[in-house]
Amino acid sequence: MVNVRLVFAAILASVLGAGCASTGSRAAEQLHLSMIELHDSLQFGDFRIIAQRISPELRTDFLARSYGVEKTLSVLESTTISVEMDQDESRARSLTRLSWYELPSTVVKTDNVFVHWRREGKGWMIERIVGGPLPVPAD
Repeated sequence: MVNVRLVFAAILASVLGAGCASTGSRAAEQLHLSMIELHDSLQFGDFRIIAQRISPELRTDFLARSYGVEKTLSVLESTTISVEMDQDESRARSLTRLSWYELPSTVVKTDNVFVHWRREGKGWMIERIVGGPLPVPAD
């Protein structure tokens, strides 16, 4: 099986590389690490890690909705499709195709998940997640 991290790194490098190659963008590298952390946390059901990346005003709602979900939600696959960063490197948007199922159902669902990121200090925070099993804010 193809190493998902290597594929992700290649896609991120190709998408962000053209705009960031001349500046050696630390922002792009930090975004890449934040996205890996998000995908790993989804796959392993560690929603507390995800909550640390969510804007403080939305964090409590996310934690309340995700309580207990780690026992029933299984993320099978996540594939990054695209990443776009604003010219000033303060905001970014990523598109990921996510496949999951939630017990007791075993029907696999696949959805495009848009994550809206905001750069804060030296890191990236999630402003919004559209699509997938746990949108932020709630639909």
